[in-house]
Amino acid sequence: MTTAAVSTSVAPLLAGPPRTGRVVAVTRHALYAATGEAALPAIAVVTRDAVAVPCALVLAQAAGTGPLGGVRAGTAVRFGAGHLSAGTLRVTAGGSWAPPRVQGLLPRGVHTEWFRQLVDTTALPLATEVAPLADEFGRALRAGDPPRLWAAALALLGAGPGLTPSGDDVLCGVLLARHALGRPVPEALMDAVALAEERTPLVSAALVLHAARGECVPQAAALLRALAAGHDAAPALRGLLAVGHHSGSDLARGLALGLAAP
Repeated sequence: MTTAAVSTSVAPLLAGPPRTGRVVAVTRHALYAATGEAALPAIAVVTRDAVAVPCALVLAQAAGTGPLGGVRAGTAVRFGAGHLSAGTLRVTAGGSWAPPRVQGLLPRGVHTEWFRQLVDTTALPLATEVAPLADEFGRALRAGDPPRLWAAALALLGAGPGLTPSGDDVLCGVLLARHALGRPVPEALMDAVALAEERTPLVSAALVLHAARGECVPQAAALLRALAAGHDAAPALRGLLAVGHHSGSDLARGLALGLAAP
């Protein structure tokens, strides 16, 4: 049995009555399981050196030294009553942590052209198949056209490869930007986000839903705080760009898009 700090976002799932799910993905640093809950479709177990996603139980062990190696995708998961088990993994709650929430961090906005140029010169480019979809989404967001925005958001969901496709990371960035600016998320965008689990991998769908509530990884929040404080944002941006193979870059581009929108 090992202990983990439990995200306050998924603490009700771990503290509730025992239920079953299944492992949908395992990496060197993390395990992701489906919960069957519409609002919280995924729960993760991550090593201390992993990116702390908002739905994570964070282990004290680093990658390569912890208990994740004995679990495979498709393994049954049991969680509740303060515990989670999957294969040889046994985790019990040993404290908590609160995922960053970005609501109202930028009430005065930000110099959007400067930030866009900073992102353009340091972030990876969007994948070829995703870039035109992001451009159309940006135009729809600026136009304030609900049907067009809904269609553009749906097109981005699941666009690109991987556990967190690039299109989803762009959407997460836009959602977080709206929350940081203290502006409402357009209803058409929220309607599209509600369909995430049908259109993109479960892990990514869960992160999109967290972003719709203003919850994010610490690296994204650190960048927004640096912008809010008027500090040099380049170091915080580099921290975000180090997340995943391309996820940090895609998220940064979504932030730039969302911060520039009216």
